[in-house]
Amino acid sequence: MEYQLTENQIADYERDGFLSPIEVFNKHEITSLRTHFENFENHFGGIDKAASVRTDLHLLQNWAWSVINDTRIVNPISQVLGPNILLWSTQWFIKEPGDQKVVSFHQDANYWGLEPHDVVTAWLALSDASAETGPMSFVPGSHKEELYDHTNTFAENNLLSRGQEIKRTIDKDLCKIAPLRAGEMSLHNVRTIHSSGPNESKERRIGMVLRYCATHVRQTKGSDTAVLVSGQDNHHNFQLLDQPQQDFGEKETKIHLDATQKLSKIIMS
Repeated sequence: MEYQLTENQIADYERDGFLSPIEVFNKHEITSLRTHFENFENHFGGIDKAASVRTDLHLLQNWAWSVINDTRIVNPISQVLGPNILLWSTQWFIKEPGDQKVVSFHQDANYWGLEPHDVVTAWLALSDASAETGPMSFVPGSHKEELYDHTNTFAENNLLSRGQEIKRTIDKDLCKIAPLRAGEMSLHNVRTIHSSGPNESKERRIGMVLRYCATHVRQTKGSDTAVLVSGQDNHHNFQLLDQPQQDFGEKETKIHLDATQKLSKIIMS
């Protein structure tokens, strides 16, 4: 298998609950992906208007579909989760230059509804995510801890859907930040406690978030969709969706709207 993690990388992931950095795309490729994304934003009239549409962009545009199926991402995921893999959803975490938006410390497993927790997030940097931009920060080994209650703060500067904040004391001296260069990704377990700070730089920080799970994982909070990216799905816990045949096509737009409405209902419940 090409694009494999080493034994040491796998051991690091299993110990810490995250792995970073992993090189995926070269400079030319990631520049092209960023151009595709920013053309998408322009298609919908700019950053703010596009924000409400960009969830599950792989269902609307083929360039994004290619990313979720890229073997340089899927193969490492399969080494962690096994050969049968679903892409559950894609999202974007973007901080504009000087943006004071943050992501509070949280565990994704607390509210995604996915069980069991054989779920991994790939965070792909479309721009440099240096220490100055507010990169991801992880609590090593926290994936082996319990699931903690969260407070819904609905804070205006919080990029999470409800401003979820974990009810656990965080020793920030023990946290490990994960800066990335454009074209690199990190992986983290759905139970790993993580956060990110404000973007103090003069550049956009663009992160494409790809959420994968093993095919035996089920959604406990209602009807849900996914894409089969590796192996076979013998469990049929999700409505499997196909590659878009036409970018922004009428059929594709309806499928995308249905998928994102289901996802929103799950996340917000």
